[in-house]
Amino acid sequence: MLSILSTTAPIFILIALGFGAVRLKLFPANAVHGLGQFVIYFALPALIFSTVSQMSFHEVIDPDYLLLYGLGSLLAFLGGLALTRVFYRDPLSTGAIKGMGMALSNSAFVGYPVLLLAFDDPPTNAFAMNLIIENMIIMPLALIAIEYSLGRRSGEPLAKVVRPLARRIARNPLIIAIVAGVLASLLELEVPDVLQASLDMLGRTSATVALFFVGASLVGSSIRGNIGEIGMVAVGKLTLHPLMMVLLIWLLPDFDPQLQKAAILLAAMPLASVYPIIGSLYGQRQLCSSILLACTVLSFFSISIALAVLF
Repeated sequence: MLSILSTTAPIFILIALGFGAVRLKLFPANAVHGLGQFVIYFALPALIFSTVSQMSFHEVIDPDYLLLYGLGSLLAFLGGLALTRVFYRDPLSTGAIKGMGMALSNSAFVGYPVLLLAFDDPPTNAFAMNLIIENMIIMPLALIAIEYSLGRRSGEPLAKVVRPLARRIARNPLIIAIVAGVLASLLELEVPDVLQASLDMLGRTSATVALFFVGASLVGSSIRGNIGEIGMVAVGKLTLHPLMMVLLIWLLPDFDPQLQKAAILLAAMPLASVYPIIGSLYGQRQLCSSILLACTVLSFFSISIALAVLF
């Protein structure tokens, strides 16, 4: 139990520190967005590129892991969509928002710090592949379903949605960093020592600043609305998603046990911090903020349980 707390406590202390700093006005609330931008545009891309570029290509991309995590996340999304349609009679657009909530882990801001603390030799490639799956499969699929539902009512063609979505993915700094890192790995490019030192310095800030940002971004959020609806998505994210990984590990051919553990652990992470921003585009900001808050608080238990079972 003490070993589990030694892993989870630092994570939630940093989240609480970020929350407290903004709540007590020790850190300006209007600077929180900039903090997130620093992580997304500088710290995490530096970490991803410097790590991936120094790995051989076969170490970066593992087809077994991509199949496991991609299929598991897709099943969690479809399962969440089906549950909300059955129990709440939600339209496809609302169901897709809730389904995305059950399948979109916060790999960037919470998942990576947990990997660093949980593993002696962290499987960084799992983190990189998660970003590919989340940003190129799960989120686009959910957005296409939402826009298809809304567009079907307004008569807009689906192609009008897909093109800007593809452009947004292509400009995502995390995806750019992964592609650049893979190319550097394939071409066996040597990064100059001075540049590598700068990338390493930026990368080392990512985990700490990311967790501080998660806490800071929760200030002003509250759990308001249908508690059953909020609870179903939050609990679904923290149970359905990792259970899909467990099921597929049992069904699919065996592969690297470290990556299998990473898949389950990363699926037990709370929701991505971008979730309320996506919800606000479709008039669901309060619901998505409530789900994110509930999921982040409850993730203390899901992460602790996953660590206890896996390690």
